[in-house]
Amino acid sequence: MESENAVIGQDEGNYLLEVSRRVHFIRAGGVGLLAGAIAVAFQLSLNYAEQGRIALLALLHRNVSWGWVVLPVIAALLGAIAAYLTSRFAPAASGSGIPHIRGVLAGKRTLDWKRILPVKFIGGVLALGAGFSMGREGPTVQMGACAGAGLSDVLKLDPYSKRNLIASAAGAGLGAAFNAPLAGFIFVIEELQREVSPFTVVSALIASVFAVAVSRIFTGQLPSFHVHDFPLPPLTALPLFAAMGLFAGYAGVFFNGTLLWALKFSGRFRLEMWQKAALVGAVTGLVGWWLPDALGGGHRIAESILRGNFTSESLTFFLIVLLLGKFCLTILGYASGIPGGVFAPLLVFGAIIGQLFGHVSLAMFPSGGATPAAYAVVCMAAIFTSSIRAPLTGIVLILEMTGNQEQLFALILTCLVAYLVAEHARSTPLYDALMEFDLAKDTSDVV
Repeated sequence: MESENAVIGQDEGNYLLEVSRRVHFIRAGGVGLLAGAIAVAFQLSLNYAEQGRIALLALLHRNVSWGWVVLPVIAALLGAIAAYLTSRFAPAASGSGIPHIRGVLAGKRTLDWKRILPVKFIGGVLALGAGFSMGREGPTVQMGACAGAGLSDVLKLDPYSKRNLIASAAGAGLGAAFNAPLAGFIFVIEELQREVSPFTVVSALIASVFAVAVSRIFTGQLPSFHVHDFPLPPLTALPLFAAMGLFAGYAGVFFNGTLLWALKFSGRFRLEMWQKAALVGAVTGLVGWWLPDALGGGHRIAESILRGNFTSESLTFFLIVLLLGKFCLTILGYASGIPGGVFAPLLVFGAIIGQLFGHVSLAMFPSGGATPAAYAVVCMAAIFTSSIRAPLTGIVLILEMTGNQEQLFALILTCLVAYLVAEHARSTPLYDALMEFDLAKDTSDVV
């Protein structure tokens, strides 16, 4: 009789567990919808702001004598407002936001979503719309996580379920930002929760799919980069891709080290965050007068590179100037503390470096090299892998963003080399390093 009751009790427990999992999966779909809606609203707002900035620049260039002053003033003002809102109401909304979410999921930070969500949205639109060289993907990840925390608080969920929803919604935000559901799902497993269980896997996948569904309703179903298919690279080109992986590996290490140095150096100045942002905004606006392609996240310029739109004789010189300008503005922008990420700039760096490497390899090995644009596609994932140390996310992200499967083997090889180079250099993954830096700098919400 006792054994029979034990069996009944076990069956009842399994049934309740199964029902609980089903309910949680429904919640995952809910946070996916919320994260997708936030991502779409943020993207559309930034698109309008960017179009306004481009139109303003075109108008100002008709008045060269004084037009060059206007954009620096506007960028300084908007940057100062974004920085003031961040420092005054939600310091955790500074920068990318992904290191903060990593801290939350590790139990080292709290997530005040009621403050972070509006500050991140408004501050991000102001700063990125003004032309700060930073991406919208990191902020979208953090705002997605806020949606997960908000729903968890409303439903009064237990800590484990809340943590799972926060991670799932964060990955959903990434998936919606890039129109890449698998990349958003893998980002949760590889970078955020670093846990492989049916509960985590299914929740993350459901949230990402729902978020991308919302995104595609409003922004279309085409891949993020509208590029033509590239031919399958010949086997003779694989050593060149491996060599590019070596170069991309050190490039990612250099970016990480420079960004952390800039953050530490910025902290030595006894200036308010809004003052730093105003100075960086003025510099950004000034550079934008002569090099407008260096402003903003860089999606448009990366797509132009991948489409092969740059064919002039001065291409190499232009790409080098663009790389230097974009790199410096990204470092300055992140060090200022305004809301904005480094996802998109990293992809732009990869596209530029890959295009340059492709032109050199094609000149040296005309019969054995791939097209320069193919190198650009692969190098985007390689630099992302070296910096973030998330190779699966980088590979899948580029495959989904370009819709091109022909470069898969070259992509895997190059990312593997870049990963091993970063490991050999003992470079700390970017978000790990930024999380430790943030924990040491700001202890206001440390658990």
